[in-house]
Amino acid sequence: MAADLASLVSDRRHDVADVADVADVAIVGGSLAGSSAAAALARQGARVIVLEKAHFPRSRICGEFLSGTSRPHLARLGILQSLLEAGAETIDRFSIVRENGHRVEAPLPAPVLSISRETLDTLASNAARDFGAEIRFGVTVLAIEGSLAGGFVLSGPNLRVRARVVVGAWGRYTPLDGRLGRDFFGSPAPLFGFKKHLVGSGAQRLIGRVVLHLFPGGYLGLSRVEGGTVNLAALVQPRVAHEAHHDLDRLLERLRGASPSLDRDLEGLQPEPGPILVSEPVHLGRRFPVARDVLFVGDAAGVLDPYTGMGMSNALETGNGAAAAILDFLKGTMSAEALCAAHVSTSRRISGRRFLWSRLFRPFFGGSALSRLLLPAASPLARMAARLTSP
Repeated sequence: MAADLASLVSDRRHDVADVADVADVAIVGGSLAGSSAAAALARQGARVIVLEKAHFPRSRICGEFLSGTSRPHLARLGILQSLLEAGAETIDRFSIVRENGHRVEAPLPAPVLSISRETLDTLASNAARDFGAEIRFGVTVLAIEGSLAGGFVLSGPNLRVRARVVVGAWGRYTPLDGRLGRDFFGSPAPLFGFKKHLVGSGAQRLIGRVVLHLFPGGYLGLSRVEGGTVNLAALVQPRVAHEAHHDLDRLLERLRGASPSLDRDLEGLQPEPGPILVSEPVHLGRRFPVARDVLFVGDAAGVLDPYTGMGMSNALETGNGAAAAILDFLKGTMSAEALCAAHVSTSRRISGRRFLWSRLFRPFFGGSALSRLLLPAASPLARMAARLTSP
């Protein structure tokens, strides 16, 4: 799939970082949150450099869901029509299935688009570049020094960038979190994600729906992306992630043996060639969106429970939402302290309710004892959770 997307990457002149560059805003991370912030800032005339360690297109562990709330942001980026033309699937129903076969089905509050991160991130990054942001691939930031008062220096191999503002859009967990003293870094890893694309005739059964299978140690979701490929994405305890990393086929065989429903849903599907993707540690929940004057967006500002399907939309919204206060600071009409306060307020306005409801419904979707007690009300609760986490 990645080879077919290579034509979307239109300019690789900045793969090798220059030295001693100057920008108004340096954004570390070029996926959805970073590209959304870069586009919003650059179209208002800010000098923006995006530093992305990967080369696009590339796969990423994700449920690959774009909720209905993302459509205005996709349109603002100018990529909504491109996503539809790329074959984004429309999903309007979901199912939650326990190992014992109990199945809850309900319509989603609004149809969602399902698209691979290879396609989506590439289109979003190109859009940010088209608005005037400078995108650099293959760049690793090892240190961020400075403050909003005096400016920042970002450094790494063959890299030295000066910027007035730094936006952290690097995702769930990186060494930079540790260097900035964020409290979750280095704590025991409670969960990991893994992902694999599947192909085969069985994909027809998943047209228009997403299925969430609960099992001891975690859950996995199945849904179609462009081209009829099925995305298998899971959130699991470390022991299950270890098993998936070493032998995915064996893990799926074990899970299918315990769940006839999962066995039916996987019938006629085979993993695409290539290694399975296993994530860094996943610490669910909201994080304080500022550390040492660095402003965080997307997963770097907090990780929503994957069952909500709101992660990608939240990344787009928080990236875009950060721009207004940053622009005021760059114009000199807002102090450094006021910028940090405004960013915290904006982050809470966009994401606070989502984090609250996703945490409250977590025991139900996690397959705990509580979920078994709530089985008689499972369908309305599932619909309620989907609605409350997608305002």
